Amino acid sequence: MSSSRDQQRFNEPKVDLSPPDIIGVLDPAPGGEENLLRKDAWLLPLRVEFDLWSDAAQEPGMTDTVRLFWRGAKVDEKFLQGPVQEADLWLRVPVTELDEGVHSLYYQVLPWNGSVPRECVPVNVTIDKTPPILAADSELVFPSEVLPPNKLTAHYLELNNDEVRVDLPAYTTPRPWDRITWYWGTTPGTQDQAGVIELDDRNFSDPVVVTIPGDLIRDRGEGWRYVWYQVQDRAGNLSLRSEPVELDVSATPIPRSLPPSKVKEASGGASSGVLRPLDAVNGATVSIPPDAVIYEGEGVFVQWAEPGTVGAFRTDVANPVGSRDYKIPNDKIAQHLGKTIPVNYEVFEPGVVEPHRSNTYSLRVEQLSGLPTVQCDKVSGGKLSLASIANGGYAAFTLQRWSFMALDQFLTIEVRGVDSANQAVRIPVLTEAPVPEVAQTIDVGRIAKSDLQRFKVGSGLEVRVSVSFDAKQTWKSFPMLTPTLIA
Repeated sequence: MSSSRDQQRFNEPKVDLSPPDIIGVLDPAPGGEENLLRKDAWLLPLRVEFDLWSDAAQEPGMTDTVRLFWRGAKVDEKFLQGPVQEADLWLRVPVTELDEGVHSLYYQVLPWNGSVPRECVPVNVTIDKTPPILAADSELVFPSEVLPPNKLTAHYLELNNDEVRVDLPAYTTPRPWDRITWYWGTTPGTQDQAGVIELDDRNFSDPVVVTIPGDLIRDRGEGWRYVWYQVQDRAGNLSLRSEPVELDVSATPIPRSLPPSKVKEASGGASSGVLRPLDAVNGATVSIPPDAVIYEGEGVFVQWAEPGTVGAFRTDVANPVGSRDYKIPNDKIAQHLGKTIPVNYEVFEPGVVEPHRSNTYSLRVEQLSGLPTVQCDKVSGGKLSLASIANGGYAAFTLQRWSFMALDQFLTIEVRGVDSANQAVRIPVLTEAPVPEVAQTIDVGRIAKSDLQRFKVGSGLEVRVSVSFDAKQTWKSFPMLTPTLIA
């Protein structure tokens, strides 16, 4: 029994030959298929070379037999007469055996002296004849801001790090070292290669993003452009072309031009104007010119007068919606009477802190005309009679409503004249008092008979009224009432 087992061990091949050299396979790559045969190499017999082994036949009459095994079956054999020549150390796998898949291969030597056969360790050979299969909807997926309307603009690039990041639909089946080649040109089948993405053993299963740099987009010109791609696996099998994406490219930067706004109710030139207050009793309209470079999605604020000053106003509400007109309410006009104010607008890009500021429109607001003269209930025919006022009584003053009248305004009223010694006398009636109400006629104070008696009878009086539209910073005079004081 022991002798039989010893004989079996003696006949078992000795695995000590060097690995075969398989002609046409690709160099090893991390994560790649083992001994992957290059595309179309399977159209010819697969040549397998090997090194000369020790104790090979050295003399004529000595014959070594070399056999090649493919998937466990012998596919080629040679009888090598001594002395064995290195040029003869090869065998072939027939074309008929080169099917797709992973196949085991090894070679065996039957020595001339009849000793134990010798073999190499079997190795795998990979044959891949199937190209990558693209998704049914194979078009590159551009950002929603671009598709639709299939428009790629300089503004988009400006907001997106000067590049477009495009998703590539998943295909069947990604493998390490697949190469994705994409094209950008003027025709749907353009051969203008734009870039190559090579997957590796770490990212091959991740979603593929094609990053298209702004420089390439600009270098390839304006107008309609087409972008498509193909996938090639490591063996060299090439997928079908993807469907092309059509883009209207307008990627040359447009200078950010923000010319001065206009005030529709004002007269003047391109950068300045004059506003008659009575032309703005219903408010004013600031209009941003049509050639101002403002992109969709940007915020626009109109600034009326210097921020923080009395009567300043800021708005981002276009009226009507979608226009470039912005309404300034009528209660923001009077504060600027007799002044020159700046009118500007600011454009805010999404994600950008500092706005783009327009050139300034300089607006001069004229003084208000038609202010009313204060009235006195005891004045008749230009005379104020002391006899018409009871002892302990008074004379009352009223004002008719004026344009832009508002509760945030202030009134000062003073009666001036001279006494019997011709010395100046001033009697305050109101001092920086808020306008009490907005009505057709308002009561604005009174002066006692005893105060009127301080003035010289027969002399003229001046009832002076001034109003502040700008929180007491400046004062505007109303026409004076100038009655003569009589007994």
